[in-house]
Amino acid sequence: MGLQNIAMIRDQIQQMLEYYGAALSDGNFAVIANAWAVPALVLSDAGALPVADIHEVEKFFAGAVEWYHNQGITSTRPEIQRIDVLSERLVAVDVRWPSFNAAGQEVMSELSHYILEMGSDSQLRFRVALTRTAAVKDK
Repeated sequence: MGLQNIAMIRDQIQQMLEYYGAALSDGNFAVIANAWAVPALVLSDAGALPVADIHEVEKFFAGAVEWYHNQGITSTRPEIQRIDVLSERLVAVDVRWPSFNAAGQEVMSELSHYILEMGSDSQLRFRVALTRTAAVKDK
């Protein structure tokens, strides 16, 4: 993954996150789970959630997607804020996730920090996730 390939890596990260965002919007839990390498770690104010198995990813996101849909949120898309190549197989990414209602209005956003790992199949997957901020949009 070297620094000389940052443009290619950025494109690959963008594509992966767009696919992931569409899966979140649609509730496609198989695609969501496949975007994670296990074991993984999800960090939040609630604590650290170790993820040992893909089925845990599906279960976690089933609850999360339901919560977002109950808030009237129907879609999201990634906006990459920063990329740091950490090693040949690891990259840190800051992503803003604006969330939209059915009318296409942004109602909230989250800023997440991820450590992505390049797998032996040349696919990037989440290894660590940290939601840094969640803000409700002023009306």
